[in-house]
Amino acid sequence: MAVGGGGGRVRFGARLRHAREASRLSLGEVAARSGVTKSFLSRVERDITSPSVASLIGICDALGLSVGELFQAPQTTLVRRADRPRIAELPKAADVVDTLITPADERHVTVLETTAASGGSGGSTLYTLPSECEVCFVLQGAIEVQVEDQPFTLQAGDALTFGAAVPHSWNALSDGARILWILAPGLPDPQGSIR
Repeated sequence: MAVGGGGGRVRFGARLRHAREASRLSLGEVAARSGVTKSFLSRVERDITSPSVASLIGICDALGLSVGELFQAPQTTLVRRADRPRIAELPKAADVVDTLITPADERHVTVLETTAASGGSGGSTLYTLPSECEVCFVLQGAIEVQVEDQPFTLQAGDALTFGAAVPHSWNALSDGARILWILAPGLPDPQGSIR
C-alpha cells in the first residue's frame, strides 16, 4: 500500500514483507496470528490492496512491529566525494589515502575507499578490525592481501571476503590502486586510525 502525504509516498508492503522474512515467519503464520487470509496478506505485502486499520494493527502485532515504523520516511545520507572525511593515517603511510564513504555514525556497514601508490600498504604488521566481515574490492590496479599466512593477488574487479577479526594486511602492486573496503557491522570509530 502506498500512502501519500506532502510530497512523498510511503510503500509499506515491502517493509511488512521484510519484517516477516527477518522474523523467519511464513505468510500463513502471520496471517493466522493477525486474523487475515494468506492471500490478503500477500496482496498487502505487494502493495496491491489496502488493509483496514484493524487489519494493519493485527499484522503489525503479529510481526512485533509498531504501525508508526511503517510510515517513517527512509533515512538517507548523501556524502559527496569532496566532503568525504580522510581517515587518520599511519605515520609511514604517506602514499596511502583512506576516505570514509559512509556516514561516520553508520553502524550497520562501513565503506572506505583507499588510493595507494605502488608499495603503499596497510603496514608490515598484520592487524584486525572490530567487525565481523570485511570485503576488499579492487576498483583499479592490483594489490596483494595477506590473510594470516595466505597471500591473495587481486586485480581490478576482484573481490575477497574474509573475517575482519582475522589478522591481515595488504600492499599495492601498482601505482594508482583504488580499493573499496566494506565492513559489516560498521566500525565503532571509522575516523580513528584503522590501518
